[in-house]
Amino acid sequence: MKYQDYEDIANRMKEDAFHANCNISVLVEDIYDEEFWRLIIENTKPNLRNKIYFPSYMNKQGTRGKPILKNFKNFVDEKFIICIDSDCEYLYDQDVWYIADFIYHTVVYSKENFQCNYFSLNEICKSLTTKNYDFQSLLENISRIVSPLFYVWLYFKEIKYNDFDHLINNQAFATVLNFEDSQFNSIRDDNILFQSIQDKVNDILEKLKNVMDDGWYDSIIIDGIPNIQNRLIEQYSIRPEDTLSFCCGHSVLDNFVEPFMKKLITILKNLKIQEVKQALSDDKNIEDKIISIEKMANQDIKTKLNNSFIYLVYNSQSKQMEEIKQKLAREINYYLSA
Repeated sequence: MKYQDYEDIANRMKEDAFHANCNISVLVEDIYDEEFWRLIIENTKPNLRNKIYFPSYMNKQGTRGKPILKNFKNFVDEKFIICIDSDCEYLYDQDVWYIADFIYHTVVYSKENFQCNYFSLNEICKSLTTKNYDFQSLLENISRIVSPLFYVWLYFKEIKYNDFDHLINNQAFATVLNFEDSQFNSIRDDNILFQSIQDKVNDILEKLKNVMDDGWYDSIIIDGIPNIQNRLIEQYSIRPEDTLSFCCGHSVLDNFVEPFMKKLITILKNLKIQEVKQALSDDKNIEDKIISIEKMANQDIKTKLNNSFIYLVYNSQSKQMEEIKQKLAREINYYLSA
């Protein structure tokens, strides 16, 4: 379509919002993203509650996505905004199109990364087992382990070199984080888990080394990775222990967090039952108590994780979430602030 066509569609979306008694149109990549962005916007601008319009515009294939939304970047304003996953493109492309007023991105790789935040995961854990788990240490340790792979991925993205995309890609992160390959049967098995991930990272890096010139590979390890690490810290305060927030969100959520949570909840549930049996051994109602523990822990983990970002919307526990909200607060000021 022509530039004028997209401008006409953008204006039509604004008109549709007006006729729907809404104050703002919000373009998102997929219908499943609407709830995520709606809650963030309403939390930042409470007067927009029930006043947000999500246009149903799609291309001829029936899909949306960043390439489609990009066509509307020149028409955004306080009444018409775009909200997308960053895919961390801004970390290696200074001219990425979505760094602009009235266009909002997740800062982390995608909204799925917010579903993997340590604070949210512990809240879920408490709700299902009444027990805490140190998710922060867990995720930070894993982040440090996978960080070399992440830095190598960024290195090739920065220099626009794709000959090794078959080795360093989202599937590589999914493979490294695949929890099903791990032997984790006790809350004391975290070192076994870490070693399993480390071995898989080493395997991918070894495969990369075998297809590269030795001098080039060594220069990346000795100079390239430290330079990227220092740049991320200086420009974005992204430390090695933050890496998982900037890896492909689906890889982190689907391959590690969800199966790990299922296993952990089972372990903690069994520990809780053991504690009850010891403490209430003479209580005739002990079976009812155990049934209650089982029922509480058997709630659907996937559903819990799908909504876990809500904890971050309403609690200032994520720097990246707060960054999104601060940008919205600065820019959406028109009659919307009244």
